Amino acid sequence: MNTVRKSFLNNLTYQQVSSIPLKSHIIFWISYFLLNVIKWGNFYQDQFEQSYFYSFKSNLLEFSFHIILSYLFIYIYLPKLFKGETFKFFMLVITSLSLTVLFKFELTYYLLSKDVLPEIAEVISSLTFNYVISTLLGEIYVITFVTSIKLVIDWIKQREIIVKTNKILLENELKYLRSQIQPHFFFNTLNNLYSLTIDKSDKAPNLILKLSDLMKYFLYETGKEFQKLEKEINHIKDYIEIEKLRYDESLSISFVIKGEIKKKKIRPLLLIPLVENAFKHGARSSKLNGYINIDLKVEGDFLNFRVENSMTKINNKLKEQIGGIGLSNIKKRLELNYGEGNFDLKNFEEKNKYIAQLRVKLKT
Repeated sequence: MNTVRKSFLNNLTYQQVSSIPLKSHIIFWISYFLLNVIKWGNFYQDQFEQSYFYSFKSNLLEFSFHIILSYLFIYIYLPKLFKGETFKFFMLVITSLSLTVLFKFELTYYLLSKDVLPEIAEVISSLTFNYVISTLLGEIYVITFVTSIKLVIDWIKQREIIVKTNKILLENELKYLRSQIQPHFFFNTLNNLYSLTIDKSDKAPNLILKLSDLMKYFLYETGKEFQKLEKEINHIKDYIEIEKLRYDESLSISFVIKGEIKKKKIRPLLLIPLVENAFKHGARSSKLNGYINIDLKVEGDFLNFRVENSMTKINNKLKEQIGGIGLSNIKKRLELNYGEGNFDLKNFEEKNKYIAQLRVKLKT
């Protein structure tokens, strides 16, 4: 799943996040144009009788170059820089700016005024150094201004895409992890049922009913983001009852609940792998004096869940052979669902016993 996420995000190109509606482009340039017409119209009042009309014509000419250069830079030149084509990028920019200076001078001189730069005191009617620098700075300013707006919009859109994508991938990953639990769990339970039917045990019908209840829980209750802690506890109880049918009195099982469990919520199927692991790797090889002690305690907003089961040398060997997705699954789900400081999972072996402890923050 992490590989899929990285691959998707790496394929987000500059073009994919740069779709701005045409309407927004039009509104931006018209607004920018009108502001400049008013600004320079006020400036030209002492130089031209129809200062605003001259400002309109002058800006109409200038904005033709502004718009062409801005879009060439944003959609053609800049992507080349992102691709590492640095030389080609600078050559295109320099060529475009040079041609702009030449064409703008000629058009201004023949269409608007012999004084091609009325903004300064001296009359400029030839391609002087001052004209070149002034024109270049003006074009670079507009390109930088427009590109900055574009990059900010792209950055915002890309962040939205990344957040949305991560959310989808996270949900899919969690669904995948939950789906691992269900077939794994039912596989073990069906094995129990098979053993009872082979022995023609009277316990088989009751086991089928319990299994039916568990399947109903899986199908209709575990799709929620959070589940009532009370329902999760009842689910664990049903699972224990199924296992009791298999072990009779040969296995001592204790389930102690402390604290206020009502109005508390937890991620579904977060606790059951620890209980299942105790039966799978502990109880099944501890035929004599085997035990499983489960302690569930709510303290404020946190749940302390401890599962201890007996172990033998034979059981250690069994665990190595079978392995299991239970603990690796729950660790992965905790990492995906809870931030740092909101959970703590420990599992360790002591003499003739195995202990798993989970502390996790509950939702109210």
